[in-house]
Amino acid sequence: MTTLALDGADVWFEQHGTGGDVVISSASGFGPYPAILAEDPYRCTVVTVQARGFGRSTHLTRPPAAGWLDQWGDDVLSVADHLGIDTFVYTGVSHGAGIGWHLAHRRPERLRALISVVGTPHDRSGDTSSSAGRRRIVEGRRDPAVVREQLGIIGGRTEGEERLRTREQTLRRLVSHHLAYTEEEALVNQGMPFPQATSNEELAEILSTIEVPVLSLAGLRDGVISPRSALRAATAVPHSKTVLFEDEGHFMAEERPRRLAREVRVFLDELADYETNGGQWR
Repeated sequence: MTTLALDGADVWFEQHGTGGDVVISSASGFGPYPAILAEDPYRCTVVTVQARGFGRSTHLTRPPAAGWLDQWGDDVLSVADHLGIDTFVYTGVSHGAGIGWHLAHRRPERLRALISVVGTPHDRSGDTSSSAGRRRIVEGRRDPAVVREQLGIIGGRTEGEERLRTREQTLRRLVSHHLAYTEEEALVNQGMPFPQATSNEELAEILSTIEVPVLSLAGLRDGVISPRSALRAATAVPHSKTVLFEDEGHFMAEERPRRLAREVRVFLDELADYETNGGQWR
């Protein structure tokens, strides 16, 4: 574990493994994904960057001037520079994926690829500064019942004895995590990716300009990132690849990380072939 002193904040990061593909991820906190990608048989070098405002990184009392998503993206690049990493695969889950979408749009020359997990940009409806579910969690952030109810909605439906038991464990862990937030952490509001797009058509237009290779992994039972959102990115981002899981929701990375990791490994093999073939898929 290392803390990197940056302008306005110290940012904590950790490296897992020493494999060939370099994968960087940023978020408020991490579950088993993406560090699992450092294990056999995936064998990547994985760097996890805790977003400023959370955990062991510096907590902030006001949003950064650049906005949360762009600032977090810049922090990822600063960590990469510190480690001597020129280009890398970025992966993120939910809000962490939002960081990746902004990097792919603003700094495509630094990404070999983007792997978005349950994180395609939200449908444009109402206020793009926040999702409705997040607003309800913030309003009731000290009430375990309110937090649990909203997290249950976000996670989406599931069934089967084993999956229901796993979901109960996920909800207990996430509720405990949210209730432990400091006031500064609880009030961080990154907003929706690409807030300048106020309609789905404008959002699709932005997505159509993204040229880095993209793998999107989405759960069709997701309670915050709709199937329409996943399909919009699938049809708008040129040459992207989308894997849709009918029986998964927003907590897929928490609950079944190996299912994600297998798809990532396939994509990384395809990416190596794409690069060898002069930027052509075959």
